[in-house]
Amino acid sequence: MTRIIVLLVATGAIAAAQSPAGARPDFGQKLRQNNRELQQYSFKRRIETTVKRRRNQRVELVRFVNGKMETVPLGPPHAAGQEQGRGLRGMIFGKEIEKKKEEMKEEAEHLRNLVRQYGPGSDAMRSALAKAAISRSGSGPDADLRVDAKGVIQPTDSYTLLWSVTKRRPVRIEIHAELDKKPVQITMDYGSLAEGPFYPVHTVLSAPAKDLRVVVDTFDYTRSANVP
Repeated sequence: MTRIIVLLVATGAIAAAQSPAGARPDFGQKLRQNNRELQQYSFKRRIETTVKRRRNQRVELVRFVNGKMETVPLGPPHAAGQEQGRGLRGMIFGKEIEKKKEEMKEEAEHLRNLVRQYGPGSDAMRSALAKAAISRSGSGPDADLRVDAKGVIQPTDSYTLLWSVTKRRPVRIEIHAELDKKPVQITMDYGSLAEGPFYPVHTVLSAPAKDLRVVVDTFDYTRSANVP
């Protein structure tokens, strides 16, 4: 699950900053720039994974060392409703828990592979953003921008970015795709730090047909001490 969030941050970190009149914002460049700035911070994140009504939650510290992400668990993972009991019943229940954990890992890996395709390094993603449709979500010069791309990775997928002109950052991103020919939806709601970089505050990955849902919240961003 750890890699999912790195990819989501990279995929979602698109900044359509002020551009000369008539010029098209370079989404890929702004994406990479914001992603580099975020690597100057450590932060906490809470990940809640639910597979077939079995929920698991963990909190961890995330930091970057030489451009590589490191995570440190903050307390043991919490699995809801998993009091194991004793004796044979406890042993059977324990095996069931392990089986569910393996299911979580397998489903998470499938989802991770899907998200990876929407990462900033993808040629398909760069090409889609370069020719995406840009419109206004309202009237007036301060109306939010809406960026729509279709057929990014799959013929039927869609990618929508809602960008705040006044705040100069994403407000929300929605991705509709398919996993094993079943619908998958990814949504990201954004905030920004006082220093400027923006980040996904709340992320939800949902695959109803697989009874899979992942909710990620990030908070307590702190600029690394060794950053000038």
